[in-house]
Amino acid sequence: MKYSAITFGLLCLPCSILADSQLPLTEAEQQFIEAHGPIKLCSDPDWMPYEGIDQQGRHIGLFSDFHALWAEKIGAELQFVVTDSWPQSLEYIQAGRCDILSSAQDVADRRGFLAVTDPFIHYNFAIATQPGNEFIIDLSQVLDRQFVLIEGYASVDILRNAYPDIDITTVGSAQQGLRKVEKGKMYGYIDTVPSINYQMFRHGISHLKISGVLDQHYAMSVGVRRDLPELLAIYNKAIAATSEADRQRILSNWLSIQYEVVTDSRPLLWSLAVSLLLVILLTYRYWKVRGNNLRLRELNKKLHTLSIQDQLTGLLNRHGLHEAFASELARSTRSHHTFSLLMIDIDHFKLINDRFGHDAGDLIIANFAKLLTTMVRQHDVVGRWGGEEFMIICPETPLAGARQLAEDLRTNVHKQTFKPNGQITVSIGIAEYQPGESIEECIKRADKALYQAKHLGRNRCVEAET
Repeated sequence: MKYSAITFGLLCLPCSILADSQLPLTEAEQQFIEAHGPIKLCSDPDWMPYEGIDQQGRHIGLFSDFHALWAEKIGAELQFVVTDSWPQSLEYIQAGRCDILSSAQDVADRRGFLAVTDPFIHYNFAIATQPGNEFIIDLSQVLDRQFVLIEGYASVDILRNAYPDIDITTVGSAQQGLRKVEKGKMYGYIDTVPSINYQMFRHGISHLKISGVLDQHYAMSVGVRRDLPELLAIYNKAIAATSEADRQRILSNWLSIQYEVVTDSRPLLWSLAVSLLLVILLTYRYWKVRGNNLRLRELNKKLHTLSIQDQLTGLLNRHGLHEAFASELARSTRSHHTFSLLMIDIDHFKLINDRFGHDAGDLIIANFAKLLTTMVRQHDVVGRWGGEEFMIICPETPLAGARQLAEDLRTNVHKQTFKPNGQITVSIGIAEYQPGESIEECIKRADKALYQAKHLGRNRCVEAET
């Protein structure tokens, strides 16, 4: 008797999906599809339940159903290109042997050859460890341990960017990674909950547990060759046109048990019974762990909010501003829109403290912070850099726009009354982000401009040198 691998709540054979309608493509986009011919698709051959390649060389998994839906919406033929590994798929798209990757992340070292669409689903990273290990709220609590991930996966770059000191070993497959944890050679294997559970079940690894769900996550996007911007725009339209009903139907199609009907059913039924028992045990454990993780993540969010918030003003503190700056830098890189930075300092603040006391100084800072929040635009980010210094991040704002905002702020502040001091003035340094510079370099230029404003007599705005 032979039968296919049995999976719980994660695997189904490719199913037919009917699209709601054709996309409203522009004439140029329609001409591109007609001239380009079949869209060549590469995938990860071993990342179930998201995607894989079956014995007949067919693309299977959640992503295969999404791509079948999008191809029908676009009105294009999809040609699947078989590869041996995820690194080979990356090589293929870089060499132009495929047009799209079934799923990809925006990773810095891929940007020369790969663009990504808007995300279509999100999955948080999870950690599988041996039983008895503590629940993990944040990786920072176990950074002295060793972790194993799959080579070439974006999760490696995401986690190394978030935790520069993390000790990561890469392997060629999920089975190799889970076995290393099982044998105690590594502390934890990191992927997503669906993938970890599928791989554990597939390879008979039953005594590891999910010990934590992290804030870091995969934003599942389609990877498109950088030299095909028309195709990127078309796939973004297809993703935007994907209804929630379509999305849920695809997900539910992979929440079933599939097996091959064979002549002698007794061994299969026995295997199925054993598998179902494992399903029950693993599902129970997963939901129990998930409940604890949700509570721990909620606590972690509260702690994170406290860590990035200035207690006196309620604005972002220096750490929070760094996070906001990094987020805006990433968004600017993706959208190719500039942004600017204002560094603001209350003039002669030491004299105010010396004359009226620190309590009065704190009151002026708190009232000044409230005033700033009323004078900026809705999407601007305001924070307290430290002492009497404040920072404003201005998204999608070139230097001229930032200069106008700074002058408006300076003028309006001078018109206000701040008890017990009366009027106050501010000096402002202005810097537009320059492509390629680091966060620290941009802040340093704005801070230098602020120093020049002070040196030139205060109560003025100075633009940073580029």
